[in-house]
Amino acid sequence: MHRFWKRYTKAVVEAAAPRRMLEIGAEFGWNTERILEYCREKGAHLDVVDPVPLDALKNVLANFPEHHSLHVGKSVDVLDKVAPPDIAFVDGDHNWHTVYTELTMLYGRASEMGSPPPIIIAHDCAWPYARRDMYYNPTGLLAVQRHPYAYRAMYPGISELVDNGLNADFANALHEGGPQNGVLTAIEDFIASRSSTEITFYRLPFFNGLGILVPAERMTPILKSALDGFFSPEALLDACIALEDDGMKVRVELMAYRTKLTQRTEALERARKLLAAQAAEIEELKKKLSEVSAAV
Repeated sequence: MHRFWKRYTKAVVEAAAPRRMLEIGAEFGWNTERILEYCREKGAHLDVVDPVPLDALKNVLANFPEHHSLHVGKSVDVLDKVAPPDIAFVDGDHNWHTVYTELTMLYGRASEMGSPPPIIIAHDCAWPYARRDMYYNPTGLLAVQRHPYAYRAMYPGISELVDNGLNADFANALHEGGPQNGVLTAIEDFIASRSSTEITFYRLPFFNGLGILVPAERMTPILKSALDGFFSPEALLDACIALEDDGMKVRVELMAYRTKLTQRTEALERARKLLAAQAAEIEELKKKLSEVSAAV
């Protein structure tokens, strides 16, 4: 999610001027650090929810002791104990059940405390997890709360899992699409369930996708102008430039790996030829030695 900060999420935060924010799923703290820099500048507070805080995250948090609270645990076990935020960053377990439950709890907590619902900024609203569940800990969910899954990879445009592709180390749902499958599906189903609440939804379909849910109570002319600006020709061209830069870096890294592989393959072939020549020489020496022994 940190890749969205400079062009998008920072603009949302500055337009909304939150006093309290919440982050679900902080991982290495890359996005956390950016949020906390804002908190320190504006005197705001960040609640960080993560079941297994990494050392990198702890190091980031240590630099902002007065502007954060760390809640160690799964989001569904913590959210009903945290003060309602003005903005919530959702980037935890990327599956329908967890995301739908998180959104429901965030809105429920706000209603319970007499606060307006928060602005939600959710990651993974594009491929690969927009329409496919992923489970960090599949056994932590009931069987009815997850799809059949496997630790296999994904490839764009293919519903079934594959052997060579992306994220083979994670528990991915066996198929893409269908009911209650994926982060974007969870958001859409949640919005549909809130028939009495007006929610404006914006989606940026790149860098794995970003979804921004703004309840009517939080929408202001300044915020709407910032959000609408994301889809201006100038902003979209800027996004294309960023995507091309990102893709070019991947292509350069791929070419570097190919070059190394070619060099190593050529070196291996030279080594094989040398070994073959040495083996032939050894056999020739053995033959001569055998002939000498026979003559003696």
